[in-house]
Amino acid sequence: MRTLLVFSFDYIVFSTSCLGKLRGVPIFQQPFHWLFKSHVLPKGTSGVYAIKRSGELHKVKSITVQQDTPPKYEVVWILEFVLSGSASRSMNSAMVLENSTHFHGDNHETLETEMESDEMDPTSISKVHQVMHDYVENDQIYMSVLWHGGRLGMAYYDLEMTQIFMLLDIVESDEFLFLKRVLQQYHPSCVVLSSKQDDRLVQTLRNLVSTRSDTTASMATDEISASFSDEDSDILQFLPSIDFSPDICKRRILNLDLPGIPTHYTDTEKTLYLSSLISFDNVATIRATGGLLKFLEKRRIGIELEDASVKVPVMDLKVITLDDQVAVDDTAFSALQIFQKEAHPSVYKIGQSGTKEGLSLFGLLNRCRSAVGSRKLRLWFLRPIRDLDVLKQRQDAVAFFVNPRNIEVFTTLTDCMKNVKNISPVLKRMHQAQAAVIDWQALYKTVYHAIYIGDLCRSQSQTIHIFERINEAFTDDLHRIANLINKIVDFDESKVVGRFVVKPNVDAELDDKKRTYNGLPDFMTKLAAEELERLSDDIQECNVIYLPQLGYLLAIPRLDYMQIETDFEIPGLEFVFLSNNMLHYKSARTRELDALLGDTQCEITDQETAIMHRLQNAILESFRTLTEVQDLCAELDCILSLAASAKEFNYVKPAVVNEDVINIKGGRHPIQEVCCSPFVPNDTLSDQAGGKMKVLTGPNASGKSVYLKQVALIVYMAHIGSFVPAESAVIGCVDRIFTRIRTLDSVSVGLSTFMIDVNQMSEAIRDGTERSLIVVDEFGKGTELVDGMALLCACLSFWIEKRESCPHVLVSTHFHSIIHQQLLPESPMVKFMTMDSLTEEGELLFLYQLVEGHAKSSYASHVALQAGLPEKIIQRGVEVSELIRQNRPVYAIDKVDSETHFKRSEIIVKKFLDLDLETDDLEGFLQDFVLPTSEGKL
Repeated sequence: MRTLLVFSFDYIVFSTSCLGKLRGVPIFQQPFHWLFKSHVLPKGTSGVYAIKRSGELHKVKSITVQQDTPPKYEVVWILEFVLSGSASRSMNSAMVLENSTHFHGDNHETLETEMESDEMDPTSISKVHQVMHDYVENDQIYMSVLWHGGRLGMAYYDLEMTQIFMLLDIVESDEFLFLKRVLQQYHPSCVVLSSKQDDRLVQTLRNLVSTRSDTTASMATDEISASFSDEDSDILQFLPSIDFSPDICKRRILNLDLPGIPTHYTDTEKTLYLSSLISFDNVATIRATGGLLKFLEKRRIGIELEDASVKVPVMDLKVITLDDQVAVDDTAFSALQIFQKEAHPSVYKIGQSGTKEGLSLFGLLNRCRSAVGSRKLRLWFLRPIRDLDVLKQRQDAVAFFVNPRNIEVFTTLTDCMKNVKNISPVLKRMHQAQAAVIDWQALYKTVYHAIYIGDLCRSQSQTIHIFERINEAFTDDLHRIANLINKIVDFDESKVVGRFVVKPNVDAELDDKKRTYNGLPDFMTKLAAEELERLSDDIQECNVIYLPQLGYLLAIPRLDYMQIETDFEIPGLEFVFLSNNMLHYKSARTRELDALLGDTQCEITDQETAIMHRLQNAILESFRTLTEVQDLCAELDCILSLAASAKEFNYVKPAVVNEDVINIKGGRHPIQEVCCSPFVPNDTLSDQAGGKMKVLTGPNASGKSVYLKQVALIVYMAHIGSFVPAESAVIGCVDRIFTRIRTLDSVSVGLSTFMIDVNQMSEAIRDGTERSLIVVDEFGKGTELVDGMALLCACLSFWIEKRESCPHVLVSTHFHSIIHQQLLPESPMVKFMTMDSLTEEGELLFLYQLVEGHAKSSYASHVALQAGLPEKIIQRGVEVSELIRQNRPVYAIDKVDSETHFKRSEIIVKKFLDLDLETDDLEGFLQDFVLPTSEGKL
């Protein structure tokens, strides 16, 4: 067992994860270095991890050396820290463990060490530090992974920062490409899994752990790699599946004591606060986070030396994304109408999937001809990227197919995609020897058309990346597989008999057996006639039949006198069985046939099955080639789909750049322009010079919300490699798209409509960066006017104060007081825009054109009139609105009742003035006159 010790001049020995304090100085805030020393410890040697507190040495944990093959390289951690006064020590004066280490006493209460005073060699430290740099970082990351229902949830705990970072739910296939990128970026030292996790995920993680171990061994020396070989098998840790239960995991998160939560918060208030940090709709992420919390508490990560009452410190919960991914959550997908599920109109399909893709961006752009292509395109939509190289490769390929000169290539490849099938389950069934005839047909069609696709792509310009990859991947293995299937499998006969049938001229022995079997009917008829002549005259009919396993039999109709089994006996024949009034016998000639021909049908089937297995094995040798061919065909289908959409809707190629800019000329909403014609395009400029915050005002139904979504969709489409609906576009890479557009109400959430809106805004405030795009549509309308306007102003002011770090913000609002009363700080980052309109003869005309400035009114009465509200109600609304705007009292609309009430009040006042307060009965005056008069009884 490798011993890890932290050693200092004061004989204070710390564990590497100790969070204790030395004279008020947190240990983990101090720098530390690595050093290797040859240290021989025989098997059975024991020692302790200990810490010195208040001048006393306390036993914490015993250790025992398990290795019995000295010398063993021991990693010794040298902690560098500075004490006050004369006790100060530097790195050069620190001492290290040597071969002469002694442990005294059976109770391990003390630890004595001989020291050497030689100064350390800084070069040796730097060499080891260089080799072990990755492990210094990796030891700080504990990750939890959960894959369920095709969705992947991940969370990891950073020991140094004491924070939990979560990656939102993402759709993940069994190839686990996203998971591999995550592990490549974060390099966790431990991965926590459920004991009932899918075997495919577990096997993938084991392969990745093994690959990482091989890579590390190639970088380090044999001794260094040996010291870490024992840990690779411990990287994967399993917990009972109950620890990943959604309800239990949610409760664990709600029970966290984060520093930002005030101590006086009730459970309800705490739940509301935590729901602003993480969306509990991401079930896979919630389960992964809950399982991680259970693991940290079970292993007491970072608090091994603390009391049992001390909990693992979690300072904050944060949502992150990969460096090459654009984070888009389900709220944004729904608000921007990127995906939209609808109930299937067919009653038969409802029982299968229940939903179909409705009017959405994915439904509009999905022109894929193959199922694998459609699945791949959905993954592209679910995982927008900001890798400029990949985006440029996709755009160049789309531009190639959009070019009218390549229309023939485009049409031919599109037709070929119809015959590309999903062969992954086919290969799986072949591996299990369960492939059906339809599987062989699907594989043959796919391989045959893949060959044609490969030949066509080779004849095109190899500057297109997808053509280059196809040229490399579509090897001669495809020709070999296609030829084998074509020469061996008889699809027509296989379809008739419902099993695998081999073509003639493949196996001579098999052909002989088939010829024999096919000639049996005539031979058996002739044999039956000969047998009938040998039988008695009362038997008028005789047949020779063949039954598998029983062989050839003589079938004779049952005669009237044959009532019991003894009556069935016929000289020269052996009775076998009775069925359907037919007696079956064995004769000398049928036994001769059994010996000569045997069980021909079964032999043919067995021999064809053996040939099928050999063919399957030959095909499965090219498994990787076939899966890569399928993946490239799917990717090509996606590009063809985007090209078809670009040609049909007149999209243009955007310039995706690293600069922090969004510059769109003549942008259009991709869905709205299909539904409404004509569509008025608008420009967008968001950068440091032109301002990154746009505040939109304008009449109701003037197109503000459509414009906000339009900009977000154009930016989104640029990050999947698609062309965009605009005259031209320069799109800077964004890291995340936030939306506060649509409120997804649900009773199960337990939050009010306004609280859901605030949570969406809180997420944008907390996680938005200078490279984020934030779209806010009428935030604050769900509460009282002044409170909602104050919240909106506070949020906008927060972003304005960031100056150069302000994200791209597009806001629409009807709070015109923000502009009239100048509630926002003056800043070049803010531009006020409005949707232009005209008023002619009292009618409002929308121009749907974005111009600088602000609206004077929301023109709600004009929109209400168009919606069909009675004109009388609208007129009254205008009157009340004008009175409130002028700070004048609003009187009831019923004038008759008002005049009557005024006359009654006048009578009461006159009577009161004539009243003698000293002599008259005041109580009687109120009861007998005031009350009856006010009620109209007098």
